[in-house]
Amino acid sequence: MSFRSIPYSNLSDFSRTWQAITSGDVSDGLYARPPANVDACRAACEQTLAQGRPWKELAELFEQSGRRYGVPDETLSRLGALAEGRAAMVVTGQQVGYLGGPLYTFLKAYHTTRLAAELEKILNVPVLPVFWLEGEDHDLQEIRDAHYLDRDAKILTTRFTPARIIEHYEAGYYEVDAGAHVEEMAASLDVNDENGLALLRTAYTQTTMSDGMGRLLASLLGNRGLLIIEGSEKTLRQMALPLWEKVVGRGRGLTDLLAARSAELRAKEWTTPLSPTPDSYLFYLTCDNHIRCAVFYDGRLQHPDGNTAIMPPEVLLRSVREHSTVVSPKAALRPLFQDFILPTIAYVAGPGELDYHAQIAPFYDALGVCAPSLFPRWSATVMDARTGRNVERLGFPLEQFLKGEKPQLLQSLLRERDENKIFELLSDSRRNIADMYEKLKSELGAIDRTLEGAAEIGAGRSLHPLEQLREKAFKAMKQKHATDVMRLQKCLNVLHPQDSLSERVLCTGYYLIRHGPAPLLAALDELPLENKEHYVVQL
Repeated sequence: MSFRSIPYSNLSDFSRTWQAITSGDVSDGLYARPPANVDACRAACEQTLAQGRPWKELAELFEQSGRRYGVPDETLSRLGALAEGRAAMVVTGQQVGYLGGPLYTFLKAYHTTRLAAELEKILNVPVLPVFWLEGEDHDLQEIRDAHYLDRDAKILTTRFTPARIIEHYEAGYYEVDAGAHVEEMAASLDVNDENGLALLRTAYTQTTMSDGMGRLLASLLGNRGLLIIEGSEKTLRQMALPLWEKVVGRGRGLTDLLAARSAELRAKEWTTPLSPTPDSYLFYLTCDNHIRCAVFYDGRLQHPDGNTAIMPPEVLLRSVREHSTVVSPKAALRPLFQDFILPTIAYVAGPGELDYHAQIAPFYDALGVCAPSLFPRWSATVMDARTGRNVERLGFPLEQFLKGEKPQLLQSLLRERDENKIFELLSDSRRNIADMYEKLKSELGAIDRTLEGAAEIGAGRSLHPLEQLREKAFKAMKQKHATDVMRLQKCLNVLHPQDSLSERVLCTGYYLIRHGPAPLLAALDELPLENKEHYVVQL
């Protein structure tokens, strides 16, 4: 195993907020609490542990969830400190994904375990790492595909298709049996790790999308202390009743606050991804069949099928109090829900989350919730040794591959292989013709200005055949150096598939089968905890 690191400033896939935090250049007031800051975690720890919570019930819920997912007893035994109100948490979360979701989901969970262990040493307080499963999101299209590479580094996709697709259905509740897809992925590779295969088969057999993700994370990181909870647990919703009452009681005030904050950030050229419907609450109401309905300030309750009921604010408040399990927070309220329930001192966030946390920063004071310190998640590219050798043979900086600069890389490759200097000759010829016609244009214009246009037309007609020759030469060079061109494409498929970093495209299941859980974890264990640069790990 070997690794190298590349400054985030050299890459193009990271937001301005991410760049600011990882470089230590964060504006005051951007977040509710200073990000990636141990002192901020200490302050959050003191504040959150002083708050009243149903500590025992919370610990019992985590134990029940842990046993469902397969979290080891040794990890569950640490819940005693939570039951006594003595344990803080480092939290992360993500939409549930098929076959583990993109690799960055696993990296978030892994980073959370490392950060929790480090903060526990520093703060001398039990710090529990938690993964919050977002199974209630209803966008099946975002999570149903699992991308991977075959033995020839060709990008393939396996798609989860439920027996019946239900509009606005909470995706985590779809039933899953992924055995055939796991075997299909394994058959496409020239190397299979049996341990990785076994983990995937066990996790995604006769389960749900959400439980499959929970099982997989428990099998990978449960022995490293990771606790797992599904955000749609009814008990969690009931614990959050005081929060829901505040949200309903403020009416459109929270939406107005979000709009004002977003305008303030845009004026300073920060990205503002959250744009909720201005006339609806920042939560849905969920029916018994796991379908979510929009709730509007004017009292309308709108079902996805178009049917509308009337629920005035006083009826809504009573319904929330009597049936608090039906509240399903939108993205703007989801972090507040987490941090109201959990003693969170740090949250491990992705680039998009860092953007919208800046938008919702005022909510923490407005709703009386203890804000965590935000830590950008680890970012890493994992490649095999063959890809590493191909990158070296091609001779281009690794950053160019990670930026996905295929046109530039291909042109540079063919120019380097251009032994007869054809491209140089074509460029010189084009420049000479253009210069000649520019001189003609000047001299002809001195005689008759109308001849300048004729000179320009002549230049275009003369240059067109040259451009056709250049295209034919480019095509011929690609054919002549087909091996190197194919090598270049394979490197891009591994390092920057579908015009994005591989951690955001290729699924965790692929890496588990291709490399194995033990080698993957051992490699990550060698990386520094501090997240200042993007890591490239070669296995």
